[in-house]
Amino acid sequence: MNMALVMGTMQITNRLDLEDTKTKQLILAAYVTAQVLVLGIAFFIDAKIKSKKDTTVLKYVEQPKPFTQEEPKLVTTTNMEYDLEQNAQAKKQALIGLGLMVFLHFQFGVIRPLVIQSILPLKNALESKWAKVYLFGKPAEGDLRRPWKAASPFAGLTGDDQQQSEAAEKAQIKKLEKAAEKAGASSSAKPDTKKDQ
Repeated sequence: MNMALVMGTMQITNRLDLEDTKTKQLILAAYVTAQVLVLGIAFFIDAKIKSKKDTTVLKYVEQPKPFTQEEPKLVTTTNMEYDLEQNAQAKKQALIGLGLMVFLHFQFGVIRPLVIQSILPLKNALESKWAKVYLFGKPAEGDLRRPWKAASPFAGLTGDDQQQSEAAEKAQIKKLEKAAEKAGASSSAKPDTKKDQ
């Protein structure tokens, strides 16, 4: 879908006179308006998350970054804290993208990418999982069940992918909880050598 949008926008951009000052001003105005809307949506969702105050306990496994020696980590949080963190990351990405495009435009006069960046971030913001839950009132179940994962390009090729993923996640949570319990038990069983000194 995003690729079709990009290709279509490129076709439209090719028909525009990008040397015309008025066209440049309109594109810049559209870009700024889109970014304001994206950030406005993010801050509105922040307010909705805080007003809902969903303190339901959420446990999930945080996978290590690629090419590191780190182990998967068990995270225990609440739905509210998790949603605020996800939305904060979205705001950060939006601000980084905004800063980069402003730099490229004013430093090098880049105009063409502003056209697609006037559409794509807004589309992504409205299609994000937290927007579906907090803007459109969809229940956080199925594809919208926390923790929210990035959509896989191969999703849907097999019917039970999601069920397998959920089952694997639950099994990993239990495994990490048992490991944490064992570590806690072994540390509490160690004698306090300081008292003997």
